[in-house]
Parts: sequence; structure tokens; C-alpha cells
Amino acid sequence: MNKKTIMMVIVIIIVALIGFWKVPLTGEAAHEKKMFTIGVARWGSNPEFTRNLEGFKAGLAEKGYVEGENVIFIIKSPETDMEIQRQIIQSFIDKKVDLIFSITTPSTVVAKEMTSEIPIVFSVCTFPVESDLIASLENSGNNVVGTRNYITVERQYNQFEKIYAGTKVLAFVHRKDEPNSEAQYLEMKVLLKEKGIEVIDIAAVDLDDMRAQLESVIEVVDSMFSACDTLTHSPGGEEIIVSLSKKYGKPCFACNKEGTLRGSLMGNVADFYAIGKLSGIKAGLILNGANPSSLLTESPVEDYVIINTKTAKEIGIEIPQYVLDEADEIVSK
Repeated sequence: MNKKTIMMVIVIIIVALIGFWKVPLTGEAAHEKKMFTIGVARWGSNPEFTRNLEGFKAGLAEKGYVEGENVIFIIKSPETDMEIQRQIIQSFIDKKVDLIFSITTPSTVVAKEMTSEIPIVFSVCTFPVESDLIASLENSGNNVVGTRNYITVERQYNQFEKIYAGTKVLAFVHRKDEPNSEAQYLEMKVLLKEKGIEVIDIAAVDLDDMRAQLESVIEVVDSMFSACDTLTHSPGGEEIIVSLSKKYGKPCFACNKEGTLRGSLMGNVADFYAIGKLSGIKAGLILNGANPSSLLTESPVEDYVIINTKTAKEIGIEIPQYVLDEADEIVSK
């Protein structure tokens, strides 16, 4: 090989190396080289939302995005205030975050209204289609995707019925005009009509209204259901329902774990950590280049049954041993 040929080979190698260095990094290689920023809108300080966020971080880590290494979180909570939520989302937009993680339906409604450019991953949204967040569970048709805390009312009521089968009239407690619980109310009404059970709609505008409406019917109802929405989940919401349940010996069951921890008899609920992890995996896929509309919005596959035996004793209900054996979690203190 003469000198001219050697020089040509060297030039070719150098050009090839320069071309390689200029190729943009994608996928796994890309997120090793860039620090991504995720804005987290918690909606409230509910401990279950903390578990949901922990699951989200675990899902992201599973896809290679680890806090402090290649992703940072800006975590804010409006404490259920819609105007503060708008300010929070605007701050995320101004900071040009790479992705927004939004917990609950109201939180996500605001995020979706304010940006169609930044990917939004949600969790703890019971009815995202009915709430107009996404076009369908299979294809959102926009920049939004996530996980639902949806357990069918049939699964929820049938689990409650294993413990208490004496319901002829049930009070369905929720916030008036909230899409999540309005859809859930219709499901419950259809289901219980088939069983010959009357449903009284306690559609409250605030906690004082909730208490007043419940007190007006508590003598005629046999049991109560605390729906999946922001009023029952707000500080003091579950406590009002539980206090009347214990005072009058009327069992109540809850749509969320926190309700049973606070004193409801039981709940067949979504595991907020598990659905948070699913959302985190989706976020990782999006940071790797996936389009949100190409991903599925998912619901819990497994039941998570939590039973409060302390409450059962207080209102004089004996829980069958097989039901306790099947439970995922028992609250006894």
C-alpha cells in the first residue's frame, strides 16, 4: 500500500468518525446524555397520591430514567384549587418541561386545556374518556395518556355484599356534576336496580352540603358508598361519611383506599402505587420518543380489597373468615 492509498484510507476513517459523532442520540443512548425535567401536578396532599408518585418514579426507573441521574422532578400541589393549578401548569410551560405528570381528573383537565405541545401522563382519573381527556382508551388522539383508578361498581358492590347483604336503600355520595362520579353513579344505579335496591343520589356541592344531605336521609338508608371524586377524597370528606356510618350503624364502603383507612368498612380499590408505576412506564416510553396517542390508557387488572375490622366491630358486623383470608390488606387499629 503506497503513501497515497494510506492517506485516502485515513481520510475516509476520519470522515466516517465525524459522521458518527454527528448522529443524534436516540432511545437509551439519548436519555443517558440529557437531563429531562418532569413537572408533577399532585392536586392534593393525599397520602395515596404520594404512593402514586412513588410508583410513577419506579416505572420511569424501570425504563432507565432515574431521579438525579437523568431526570429531575418539579413537584407542586394546588391543594384542589383550580386557579392555583392553572398557575402551576403555566409555570411548567414557562420552564419548558419535557413532560407533565398529572394526578386526578381535575388536575389533568387543566393541564390539557393549557398545553397541546407538552406530553401529559395522568393517573387516578376514573373516567378519562367521559371527562373528555382522551378520545378512547386505545388512542387518545392528543398529547395525553395515562392510567385509570377504575374498578367496576359491580366488582366493588359484590365485594361489599359478601360482608353486608342487607341493603335495600343505598346512599351514593359524591360531588355534584363531577364527571367521574356522575358516570359511576349511573353504573351503580343500573346495577342495583337489577338487584331491587334503591339508590339515593347525594350530589353535594361542598362538605357542609354533603353532611346536610346525608343527615336528611340517614334514617332510611341501609348503607353508603363513597364515590371516586375530589369531594369525598378531600380532607374531611370521608370523615363525614364515616362519622355518620358509625353513629347510626350504617356500613359504608369506599372507592379509594384512603376512605377505608379513615374508617369505611371496606373497599375494592385501585392500588395507586401500581397504576402510578404503569404511568411511569408510559412516561419513559414517551421520553424515548413514543407518541402519547400510540399508547394505551390502562385500568387495574387485579382487585385490591382492603377491610377495616375495627370499624366492623364498632358497628356490629361480623366479617366471614373467607373474606378476611382473601383481603389484600386489613386495618385493625
